[in-house]
Amino acid sequence: MPSYLSAFFTSEWRGRFCLWAILGVAVALRLWRLDVPSLWFDEILVAMVAKLPVMTIIQRSLTEDFHPPVFYLITKAVGGVGISDAVLRLPLVMFGVAGVWLSWRAGRELLSERAGLLLAAMVAIQPWHLLLSRQLRPYAIIFFFSLMGFVFLYRAFQFGRRRDFVLGAFSLWVPLLLHFSGILVMGGAGLLTLCAWSSGRVTRTNVGWFSLACLGGVVLVLPFLWMLFTRESTMTGVHGYATVSRVCLDNFMGLLTRDNSPYVRMGLAALSLLGLAGLLRSNRLLALMSLGWFVFPLTTLVAARYSTYFNPWHLMFLLPVLLLWQIHGITMVVGDRALPWCALALAGAGFGLYVTAGEKHYYSQDSHNGEYRQQAQSLLGNRFSSTVYVYPENGILSPLNWYLDQFAQPNPVRALRLGPQDVTARIAVPGTGQPERSIVRTPVISMESLPYRYRVTSRPDDLLAQVNRLEYLACKPVLEEILIATQAGQTGFAEFVFEAGPALRAAPQKLVIVHFGYSNRLPGNRFAVSCRFDGEPWAAAFESLGADMRGHDKLELRRAEPFERLTVRLELLRDGRSPAFTGEDLEAVRFLDFKLEVRAENN
Repeated sequence: MPSYLSAFFTSEWRGRFCLWAILGVAVALRLWRLDVPSLWFDEILVAMVAKLPVMTIIQRSLTEDFHPPVFYLITKAVGGVGISDAVLRLPLVMFGVAGVWLSWRAGRELLSERAGLLLAAMVAIQPWHLLLSRQLRPYAIIFFFSLMGFVFLYRAFQFGRRRDFVLGAFSLWVPLLLHFSGILVMGGAGLLTLCAWSSGRVTRTNVGWFSLACLGGVVLVLPFLWMLFTRESTMTGVHGYATVSRVCLDNFMGLLTRDNSPYVRMGLAALSLLGLAGLLRSNRLLALMSLGWFVFPLTTLVAARYSTYFNPWHLMFLLPVLLLWQIHGITMVVGDRALPWCALALAGAGFGLYVTAGEKHYYSQDSHNGEYRQQAQSLLGNRFSSTVYVYPENGILSPLNWYLDQFAQPNPVRALRLGPQDVTARIAVPGTGQPERSIVRTPVISMESLPYRYRVTSRPDDLLAQVNRLEYLACKPVLEEILIATQAGQTGFAEFVFEAGPALRAAPQKLVIVHFGYSNRLPGNRFAVSCRFDGEPWAAAFESLGADMRGHDKLELRRAEPFERLTVRLELLRDGRSPAFTGEDLEAVRFLDFKLEVRAENN
């Protein structure tokens, strides 16, 4: 055998080749078509918040958000380089690949040299890790630092070095600062440390150093956590223990794989239990530590009866120990010598599966709700100047506007316009697949006799058919019929024109009353109503500056002189400086309806 082939088949070179092959698969799977699918709602919400000023991001996390501000601030820094899908996601790819490398190092130290290769291969193709390494969400970073904290804490328990306790605590700062699930990670690690102290494995001094190092992270996040639980008092204690236990079990099973097959999930769960049982015989410290890392957080969730939004990826900090158990289970079945070849086979099979059958679930335009960029491009290609867009729910509109704001100036969904020259309007509801339709307009409304009564609602077919002029406002018929601004900082207006008939013009003294319903619940927003006769100056005006809890008011105008036209003008301004504002929550100031009444003064 040639010398170079002989060198290749040595343990050292075989291990290097396997590692680089696995890392190559990890890089390829995470970088391939990184900008496909487009950002989806959760990612775009992060990007929109990240565009806010730094102090607004922090204030929003204190008053409105469910997450600490650090990931938004990281995204803001990345956004300084570019806001394309691939650029925003690239740091997560880097942490995803780094997580594969760290898994190799952790597997070598915690299990064996060859098991490290298999653990790296498993992480490289693990469905949740792959998906979340390609999305603008913090979970790939949480996986990396959770695994790092676990390794440092294992070293600390094994060797009793103060440095490892401190580095383990500092590693757990990152999950805590990125996501409030990090409190479960740090709390679970703290309980493990107390258990190790009670059994005499670690000293009280090292427990103190670990606690002190953890305290720094807790102090940083405590204001945000305190405000969250103050605002959301129903996050815990609402549902019974059985319900919460079932939810935790469902999410644990979902964390094993994205595949919905119960047989696949049960098989992986059985493999994990086999590996844990084997560790209890071969490495009791690692077994008990990993079991506590897994059990303590889930027990806390059940004990607190946590009852708010919950998904498998919120448990990403548990994935490292689950994969450790699975790798040890495979080792028990095939033996340690076969693990490098198993690692290569697993990485190769995973690569082939993802780029063939799995392509539609990870790399196609419509995978994971990611069609918004294509929908925005299609909308721009098919729009007409007479099209008026009705706003669908925020989950559809926010992603569309994120792309439309980049692709077109002005964004046609924001810069809506209708004028008296438009005898018809094409109504479109973007992102819903509903066909466009046309309505006939009556931009000038006749008032023939006294008493005269008229009502205009925010229902699209009602308002758009009768408005004389409209700019930067849109109907939003979700849950209720409302009219909202389409662009923060841009005053939108709608004008309704009423033409007086001969009988009304001849009446000597007339009382004009405009009743209107509205909502203006946040500071800095503005809702206004004004009226004028013919070409005269505006005769009366109403202005509401939020926060305003009234919800209804009226204008009264007395008119002795004849007039031919009455114009009623509505103005809405969404300020955009409130911490609650992310870019698309424009309905904080809204118009509901108005009623016009004209009668003789002596009536």
